[in-house]
Amino acid sequence: MRAFHAFLVLSVLCLADAARCAEPAAEEFLRGFMAGEYDVIGRKPDSTTTYSGRITLRAEGNVLQATRIIEGKTTKATIRFDTVAGADRIPVVRMRFALDGVEYEATYRWQSDPDNYPRFTGMISRVDHQTKSPGLEAFFPTRK
Repeated sequence: MRAFHAFLVLSVLCLADAARCAEPAAEEFLRGFMAGEYDVIGRKPDSTTTYSGRITLRAEGNVLQATRIIEGKTTKATIRFDTVAGADRIPVVRMRFALDGVEYEATYRWQSDPDNYPRFTGMISRVDHQTKSPGLEAFFPTRK
């Protein structure tokens, strides 16, 4: 129950002042809140091909590490906290990863689902800006 109250307070603070979400104490809390295993569904950039897989997020020190297993291929990435939309400063997380020799960056909007688990939705583009149609991805916590 304490974790829920802490999350609720942090969420209200983030909505009132998104800059707080970039503070080290907030990031430390968010790394712990977001750590876990997720089912992922997505669509590849510049394609209509869809995929599914698994993403594991682990808090390691001052970073959040991601392990992606998509179509039997494992990639690793580091998550960083950021904001988008200029003055609105909407909190997001960004992940960079390589797949088949191509560098991608994903930007995810995160929120809490009705059961207070994190949920992520985002867009994926090539880092070299050669993407015509961004890929889409959503991941949902697995409940064990």
